[in-house]
Amino acid sequence: MGKPKLKPKIMEILRERTKEQIKTEQAIRNALSRIRGKRPYLTLNAAAEIFAKKRGFSVARYLTDRDRETLKAIEVEKVKIPPVKAKLRKKLMIIANYNTDDKLLRAHVKEINKTYTYGCYTACFVLCRKVLENLIIHHILRKKYPDKTREHREKYFDFDKGRFLDFNKLLNNLRKSVKDFGPEKPLIERISELAGGFKETANEMTHSLYHIATKKEIDNKNFQHILDLIKKLEDTLQNG
Repeated sequence: MGKPKLKPKIMEILRERTKEQIKTEQAIRNALSRIRGKRPYLTLNAAAEIFAKKRGFSVARYLTDRDRETLKAIEVEKVKIPPVKAKLRKKLMIIANYNTDDKLLRAHVKEINKTYTYGCYTACFVLCRKVLENLIIHHILRKKYPDKTREHREKYFDFDKGRFLDFNKLLNNLRKSVKDFGPEKPLIERISELAGGFKETANEMTHSLYHIATKKEIDNKNFQHILDLIKKLEDTLQNG
């Protein structure tokens, strides 16, 4: 294949239209070579069209079909788009923290913090209640009343339905059993009182279309304080 050639008519037009800026034909050829250096698939005539377009005119009428085909390739070149900066994540607002080896409990506490941070307050409220429910079952009642007798298990398990008791019944049983906790009785009473704030409100949110939780509702429940009290009781039961 011979050296690619530029049509004389195209060079004539380029020289005429750029004579005020470019003094020699060789300077034009050098410019076309630089264009082809970036896009080697272009013919010289196609490069001349790009050269002309940048200066406000065109030599398209003198291009062959092959010249036009190489120009089309420019349209499908991969366009480099500056990377979009990832949306900055919000700094996680910690409203719940509980030191435990229970992976599922840790995951739920983490989710509480996420929903609070991103303003999903109804989901956050219901999750808080869910965590309290499981803490009362597994970290208080089952520790105090091991699965040795049916009487013990009835404090947190519904034998008729084959599942753990709901939150309301758990709280009632905890209150009724307060005397069994001896010197920790005041602690049980305080936990029951504060946890009770999640009882009716969470029921409404779960079953009503119209109750949407607010940040203030969650802040007023002192959730972390309840967790701290339960942790203190759990450690006492563990060491008792």
